[in-house]
Amino acid sequence: MTLTATIEILAALLSLSGVLALILLRTIWLQQRRLKQAEKRLRQLALDMEAHRENERRTRATEQSLREITWHVPVVVFVVRRGRDRRPRLSFLAGNLRALLGLDPQDMLESDDVLREWPFQDRIHPEDRERLRQHLRQAMRHAQATSFDFRACGPESLRWLHLAMVAHRQGTDETRWVGYLIDTTPIHTHNQTLRAARDAAERASRAKADFLATMSHEIRTPMNGVIGMLELLGRTSLDADQHELLHAVEDSASVLLQILDDVLDFSKLEAGNLRLDPVPFDPRTLVDNVVSLSAGPLHRKGLDVAVSMDSMLAGRLLGDDVRLRQILLNLLNNAGKFTEQGRISVTVRVLGDDDQHQRFRLSMTDTGIGIPPDKQIGLFTPFTQAEAWTARRHGGTGLGLAICRHLVQLMGGRIELTSDVGVGTTVTVELRLPIVQREVNGPAGLRGRHAVVRLASAELTHALDGHLAALGLSVEVMPPSHPLRPGVAADFLFVDAHDHDSAKLIAARVIAVDATPQAPGSPGADGERILLGAHPLKWQAVVRACTLALQPQENIAPRVARDNVSAPATPTRPPRSGRILVAEDHPVNQSLVRRQLDLLGWSCDVVDDGQAAYEALCRTGYALLLTDCQMPVMDGCALAMAWREHETREGHTQRLPIIAMTAHMLGNDVARFRQAGMDDCLGKPVQLHALEEKLLAWTTRAAPLDASATTGEPPTLHGDMLRLLLETSRDDLSAIEQALAQSNASIAAQRLHRLLGGLQIFTGEAALAQALQRVDELHGDRAGEALLQLPADLADLRKLLDRLEHPVSNGVD
Repeated sequence: MTLTATIEILAALLSLSGVLALILLRTIWLQQRRLKQAEKRLRQLALDMEAHRENERRTRATEQSLREITWHVPVVVFVVRRGRDRRPRLSFLAGNLRALLGLDPQDMLESDDVLREWPFQDRIHPEDRERLRQHLRQAMRHAQATSFDFRACGPESLRWLHLAMVAHRQGTDETRWVGYLIDTTPIHTHNQTLRAARDAAERASRAKADFLATMSHEIRTPMNGVIGMLELLGRTSLDADQHELLHAVEDSASVLLQILDDVLDFSKLEAGNLRLDPVPFDPRTLVDNVVSLSAGPLHRKGLDVAVSMDSMLAGRLLGDDVRLRQILLNLLNNAGKFTEQGRISVTVRVLGDDDQHQRFRLSMTDTGIGIPPDKQIGLFTPFTQAEAWTARRHGGTGLGLAICRHLVQLMGGRIELTSDVGVGTTVTVELRLPIVQREVNGPAGLRGRHAVVRLASAELTHALDGHLAALGLSVEVMPPSHPLRPGVAADFLFVDAHDHDSAKLIAARVIAVDATPQAPGSPGADGERILLGAHPLKWQAVVRACTLALQPQENIAPRVARDNVSAPATPTRPPRSGRILVAEDHPVNQSLVRRQLDLLGWSCDVVDDGQAAYEALCRTGYALLLTDCQMPVMDGCALAMAWREHETREGHTQRLPIIAMTAHMLGNDVARFRQAGMDDCLGKPVQLHALEEKLLAWTTRAAPLDASATTGEPPTLHGDMLRLLLETSRDDLSAIEQALAQSNASIAAQRLHRLLGGLQIFTGEAALAQALQRVDELHGDRAGEALLQLPADLADLRKLLDRLEHPVSNGVD
């Protein structure tokens, strides 16, 4: 081998060695790198393991804390899971289970962590067991949340427990329910106490309502006779002293009735039983009627009354006209009560109109004594008056403004009062009511005509302008202090009653406006002029005067002066067409209603009960039915329902008007009457004016009663009624004795109630109060005891009847 070859071999070996060395070095480097990565992963794994151990420690600490907390609180927290094997397993439990159910956690388990089926079912109250089972089954089947209250037997007593669970799905094969059990026994005990208190309050409220309804009926029954007989007595021949005494008694009876109405209304408002009954009504006519009712007493007191209505006020609004009338009457009576001189103004102004509703303000302003600022705040509080002497001097209960405030708030409005001592008081009521009809109801021939108003009083001119503009007339005001412009023409000329010169300067029909206290109540012809009374100026009077002015002069009957009106020869008004059927069980009330209808010109038939009334209706056609509500055999509601069914069955085309005469005027009673088929209600005591209004409203053939007409004297009215009472009372006593022998408390209570209703008209002895209490007991749970005590009451009532029949002499011959 040559040296060159050897060198080449050595060079190759050296190259190979270098390559191997490089490969070895790379391998060592790679191994070191892998070792470093492994070391890094080991360190991270160690950190993860430490974090996991820390999390486990924290979890155990949290669970321990939760167990310690729940151990001292009446709550048990649990987690239940269900996997592929569909078996419920207890994953977690914290809390003092023994304190709630008297069980240990091991008592809940079948093996390991598998729960027993209904592990504490024997602890559940039997009435709650099946419902709890259904709730749990539904929650487990549909994996949904649930909660349930149930009773369970604890270690010492029966406990109320609340169970709540929320479901969580873990993948597709596992579901967990997290929930808790908590002891709610104190809460249920407290709720039970509250429910008992609520039930007691409701019973007390019902008892108060029943008491007020009963007292309303029992008080109104004698008031019906008292006020009715006073009205009839006022139509007899009396001298001046007797008239004065009669007015005093009438005023006292009216005050008593107003107090009764206020107390009943306030009780209804307090109990939430008063409901509004919205109907379409004419606001102008409503104000007219209210002012007409109060104008007489105010004028006798020397007060002027002014009325002003906005011409933009809608012709018909939707609202409870009965309650609006009540508000107006309360405010007007209050104003008259505290005003000794000056005037009272009633103003209605439109504040807003959105085509659907109209917002208006009604103001009542007086020139009375005024109210100090510190006394004004409490005036809307029940039973509160400005001064202590007010009730003694003027009477009243201090409920009027409180009732007005409640009613206005029910209507969604507001009421405010402003007053200055020695200047007067203004009460404003703001309401927003739906518009039913924008145009006023007036003669079509008036729209588009022109009127010239030439009055000295700017206030009266403004009020008349509002009425005429509402009727569609164009109005031109020319005060008497200014001369009439040349060439003026008009359809109507309104002048003061003493102005006889202006009519010579203009070709127009003259309407003379008389604002003196001697002004006529209704318009009429006065020579060539139409005389319009403006004391106060009323909407209906203006319409009537304009209507008369459109007629030819020869068609208008001349006005008759008041002093020339003579009493008619007959004691009643001219007879009306049609008959009225009266269903009333008490003879005294029968006699009273018969006389009242006779005075109003109506003929009537009177029956004792609803069954007799139904039979009479089937035999004879009547214009209207007046029925009492509490009657034997068939009461008023049953009568109305029976007759409405008869009308439907027989196909009657004309509905018979049915009006209830009742002392029960609470909201639920009125609703019950209407539901039975009655059309209207007439509260007892029944007064002539109210009776006439109802008859005019529900019959088309009735003519209004002339308030200025006088009638003959009903002969011996009180004596006739007393004799009638004595005759019927003996029959009632016999019927009560027979019911007593048969132990029939219902019949005894019915006849005793009828007997007392008549007696209260003539006397108010203590025996009546005891007997009234006995009527309530006969209707209640103590009917047996009441029957045993009834003979003593009957003996007292007999003595009372004897005293009425044979009054004891007072020793004066």
